[in-house]
Amino acid sequence: MAFNPVKERRYGEPKEVVARVFEEVGGIPEVMNLLELSRTRVYALADPDSSNEISYARIARLTESGATAAAQHLAALAGGIFVPVDKAADANWLSLAGDASRGNARNIAALMDSLGETERSPGVVDQQEAREILKLLDEQLGVLALQRAKLTAIAAGEVPDETGQTDG
Repeated sequence: MAFNPVKERRYGEPKEVVARVFEEVGGIPEVMNLLELSRTRVYALADPDSSNEISYARIARLTESGATAAAQHLAALAGGIFVPVDKAADANWLSLAGDASRGNARNIAALMDSLGETERSPGVVDQQEAREILKLLDEQLGVLALQRAKLTAIAAGEVPDETGQTDG
């Protein structure tokens, strides 16, 4: 079996989530440093053709270093969504609205493309299309959850509202 660090990984599968975690902490060199592992060992942890698995303790270490992909994946498996709440207070409303609008447009376009009969699609959502749409939808849910977290913090008086006021 040839070693290929850029093998295709299907969205939402464990090795794909591990690859996203690695990207979020700064790439392979940073993962090697944080986990004190060789380059070959780190690549094997995200290689879909390798039986090597990453431990929970190592995922926790990478999550502490800023990666959220594993938390998002586990939350989705548990039927929920995860958004780091500490980002909510600093979130810019205009940026969030733009992100939400663009995400919604991508979701609708992807569904319309999948449901319309074309050369690429028979008019139903197949497994690969579902994975692609899930990726877009997960991004969109993250933006919406961030908006909700910011509103919740304002409503609870934990951060000032847009006028600078908090309920005491």
